[in-house]
Amino acid sequence: SLPALAIVFGIAIIFPFVSSTYQTNIMTTALMYVVLGLGLNIVVGQAGLLNLGYVAFYAAGAYTYALLYHHFGVGFWVALPLGALAATILGVLLALPILRLQGDYLAIVTLGFGEITRLVLENWNEFSFGPSGISGIPRPGLFGMEMGMHDATVYLYFLMIMLCIITIFVVNRLQDSRIGRALLALREDEIA
Repeated sequence: SLPALAIVFGIAIIFPFVSSTYQTNIMTTALMYVVLGLGLNIVVGQAGLLNLGYVAFYAAGAYTYALLYHHFGVGFWVALPLGALAATILGVLLALPILRLQGDYLAIVTLGFGEITRLVLENWNEFSFGPSGISGIPRPGLFGMEMGMHDATVYLYFLMIMLCIITIFVVNRLQDSRIGRALLALREDEIA
């Protein structure tokens, strides 16, 4: 209902101003997982395809941003769409050979893909800097302004709220579209 939605939105707006930086950081991470969960719901919930390697695409986008910054100094707002593009390309490249798989076979292949991605990122030190990852990556900026730790955390929190709202909007539009109905049909009867 609209009043409940308004209350939740109001609480979300005042949350970073009445809580600590740590709690705001935790909430930002939770909002990232909300976006990931909404995307996974399209594949697993709506299409009925058991994809156990979904996090590999998240890793592809994250490492694209980190590597672009580390090697070329590319900022967050340029690297964000490039990271999404890298995850999309990786998804298409994975989908082409496994398009005909279904059920347990699809789950095993995607689980293997996710594990291979994790092992490559942990062990290829020259590329991904091993298990310690890539450090020294700045937080997203606002028109080149320098922000303190708390201000940057609050900015990132509101950025994630905006991305959550955009994701919810896109997912709802997808569910009501022709593609969404096709995904539901695929879930109900893969053969047909």
